[in-house]
Amino acid sequence: MDVDLALENEPQWQWVGAVTGIAAVVCIVASTAIAGNPPKSNASVDKILKFAVDHRRRLLFSTWIGGLGGAFFLWFVSSLRGAMTRAAGTASELSAVAFGGGVATAAIAILGGIPMLVLVYRGEQLRGTPDLVRALYDTNNLSFTLIFFAVAVFVAGASLLTIHRQIWAPWLGVAGLVVSVYELFAAGAISDFSGARSPTGAIPFIGFLAFMAFLLALSIGLLARVGAPGRGRVLA
Repeated sequence: MDVDLALENEPQWQWVGAVTGIAAVVCIVASTAIAGNPPKSNASVDKILKFAVDHRRRLLFSTWIGGLGGAFFLWFVSSLRGAMTRAAGTASELSAVAFGGGVATAAIAILGGIPMLVLVYRGEQLRGTPDLVRALYDTNNLSFTLIFFAVAVFVAGASLLTIHRQIWAPWLGVAGLVVSVYELFAAGAISDFSGARSPTGAIPFIGFLAFMAFLLALSIGLLARVGAPGRGRVLA
């Protein structure tokens, strides 16, 4: 069966791409909410293992929802890259920066979540191995702190692209640049075992919320730029 991918259908696919950005935010935020309040970085091994065992089904479902959000996010950044590939000069380069940062963000999120998945999946079988439990939990927390380096690249590239292509309101690009600087700051929350500058502290969590807010606003802006399916215009 032939599939029509003619130029006149591109706004429809770009509309789908923008919607996947919103879907990514919904899934990732839902995953975080479902997981609940995990133990702090300085929590005892017994408390960490109890959390993993007592909430096993909920945490496994949270991981699946988060993975689904990662898949939507990859579609979104790929769609953004594809839409801007035909643009000459700066727009194409900035879309490549955003694409690279987005792919790195998704990769770190997936790989960084594996240690916690192992901890939750095996649970009871890890009793009596406190060093392993601690290593798995710390690896998970530190991965989701260092991920903000990649997030900063994505947000900065997408923000500059937003300004250059005049996507939605001018404030979105400026706000995104501020967010990207904060993400670099949030990536440094690896020095303390407790408090705001710990991997489970307030600074990384604010970075996560800022990233989600920017991604949602960018997706809505792209929807406004493209328009309704069948009546929109090509982004590039």
